[in-house]
Amino acid sequence: MSQTVLITGAAVRVGKALAELFAFRGYNVILHCNSNFDAAKVLASGLSEKYPQALFPVVKADLSNPIAAAQQLFDTLPEGISSIDVLINNASVFEAAQLSETPYELYRRQMVINLDAPFFLMQAFYNRFKSGCIINILDTRVTNHNSSHAAYAIAKKALMHLTQMAALEWAPDVRVNAVAPGPVLPPPGADNSHLQRVSENTPLKSTVSLDNLADSAYFLVSNSSVTGQIIFCDSGAHLIS
Repeated sequence: MSQTVLITGAAVRVGKALAELFAFRGYNVILHCNSNFDAAKVLASGLSEKYPQALFPVVKADLSNPIAAAQQLFDTLPEGISSIDVLINNASVFEAAQLSETPYELYRRQMVINLDAPFFLMQAFYNRFKSGCIINILDTRVTNHNSSHAAYAIAKKALMHLTQMAALEWAPDVRVNAVAPGPVLPPPGADNSHLQRVSENTPLKSTVSLDNLADSAYFLVSNSSVTGQIIFCDSGAHLIS
């Protein structure tokens, strides 16, 4: 029987790459989305055509209400799926503001999507299924103190520690790991020249491919001896933070 992975924010960008890789590896993939429903349906259709033996249901849930979202995602599973083996917390929001300029509304948006939602989805996954694997998508900036995106960085730093805390508490039943990407895609509103400038400042002086990032997540899922680990898939950026 095929295993099933649930990926939050699966319709576009990193989430889409993760969905494509796990589909290739034979998984059923539950595609979570919120605002990108149409893109998720297109992705599901394409994956179903390419991998007709697997299931690719689209589930819409608003992560700004984490408790309700957890109930939507775990209490009633899509038809044909009886359990979820892997949870990947990929969905995020990314807004610029230094500490002195961060309004409460921006702070709460960053915290609820980037930290609160993963926390309560992880909790619900553990309590519902009692076994499996969780992957949290972090950011290489968890190793530095750059405050250009202060609330975002704080949330991701907290998610890093949550990853390790959960790995210890939930072992041996549920393994919990994380991937911290570096320059993979330009942020919304920026172009590839921005990404290239950032990449030039890394030790490897190269961008991170979506394939390499997805492979890092798959390694953590497939290696049953690893928990509490963070893979910095960032062209070495964390070494000079």
